[in-house]
Amino acid sequence: MFSKISFLITVVLFTALHSYAQITDLEEKKPETINGIEYGYFIKNEQVKSVKDEEYSRFEITLYATNKSGCSKIYSDRVTLSSSEPANLIAGFNCTNANGKRLTAKSGSVKAKEFYINAKVQENGKEIIKTAKAGYIFRNGESLKANIIVLVPKGERPVIQCNVNYLPEL
Repeated sequence: MFSKISFLITVVLFTALHSYAQITDLEEKKPETINGIEYGYFIKNEQVKSVKDEEYSRFEITLYATNKSGCSKIYSDRVTLSSSEPANLIAGFNCTNANGKRLTAKSGSVKAKEFYINAKVQENGKEIIKTAKAGYIFRNGESLKANIIVLVPKGERPVIQCNVNYLPEL
């Protein structure tokens, strides 16, 4: 029984470390470039909101990853051990000082787009063309974006960390 539990813990830890191999602290309007992909965020709007007699700073944030590697990146489709991690996740962003009150976010993510190819197949003695999903693509120069709204303590700015996900390339 003990060996099964330790094996399960080892698999979960290995998966977590393998999926998010690098955590980077980001500064506002100062993106980080890792392996040709630029990760960053910018604040679109900022307000002060009252929630049950407490005041918070409310921020609308755009998270982004831009492929500046000089080539398009094509990722194979893969099976994930965790249903919470999509197969096309490029990066996850976490606002460490967000509170999540009033249906606001604490995190967000950017994902690669699906990539399809046409394939010729034999069906009933005829050659026909079918569309098949080949994986995911992140084109050179493309920016993948996500918008989130966070509440942080009044007077503070969002503190954002980026979890870079290394996808298997084709």
